Amino acid sequence: MARATQSELLEQRIAENTAAQQVDLATWIFERAPVQRGERVLELCCGTGGQTLALLERVGENGHVVGLDVSQSALDTLAARAGATRERLTCVRGKLEDFPSALDHAGANFNAFDLIFCAYGLYYSGDVERTLSESKAKLKGDGRIVVVGPFGPNNKPLFDVVRASGVEISEPVIYSSELFMTKTVIPWGARNFETLSVSTMVNPVRWNSVERVVNYWKNTTFFDESRLEAFQNLIKRHFERETVFMNEKWVMLVEMSHART
Repeated sequence: MARATQSELLEQRIAENTAAQQVDLATWIFERAPVQRGERVLELCCGTGGQTLALLERVGENGHVVGLDVSQSALDTLAARAGATRERLTCVRGKLEDFPSALDHAGANFNAFDLIFCAYGLYYSGDVERTLSESKAKLKGDGRIVVVGPFGPNNKPLFDVVRASGVEISEPVIYSSELFMTKTVIPWGARNFETLSVSTMVNPVRWNSVERVVNYWKNTTFFDESRLEAFQNLIKRHFERETVFMNEKWVMLVEMSHART
């Protein structure tokens, strides 16, 4: 968890993925879950703004985005990156398990949101069902929740090399990377909303050097410094045979609407 919330590690992971990914993640997300001008959005686990900046552009001058994250340094980075859209952004430091209290403390607990959005972070909640239930309670009558995360054989090419280097990837990492969306998010959504829309994609990430692959792994939640040399040697052997190391990001978007009463 500590590595997951360190903004400098998050920035490195995002940078490596963004530079090498085939499909722009934010574009893909908001083509499938459009955001309207004037909407009020709460983003949980906003981090340094990977999707927040796109939200700010889409809500326009009359809309507003509240970005919540546990890391103050991540929020500071986001605020600096927001530029001219900063006036329509409220940054709130708080935990997923009790985010309404954080919103209250910051004076940002608006009556209701058009959209509550979370990408690559909901699985860090110590009580996911509570976080989702409190999110549902904060929606307007026609509001929606959108959750984005990995699923299935996500990261399999990278995981294979990590395991071959002698690292045992922990169960929480495996669950969040492969099972969380299908085992937790979809069942909860089906119980609590009349309408669920599920979109998926496989996003190839191509790294063209040993250094790029190693840098990404060093900034993940499953890095093991004791196996660094073994990992580097395996990646070097790969590049002796191939010009590119291709990882795969399996992405799922679940949009929930028409809340059950």
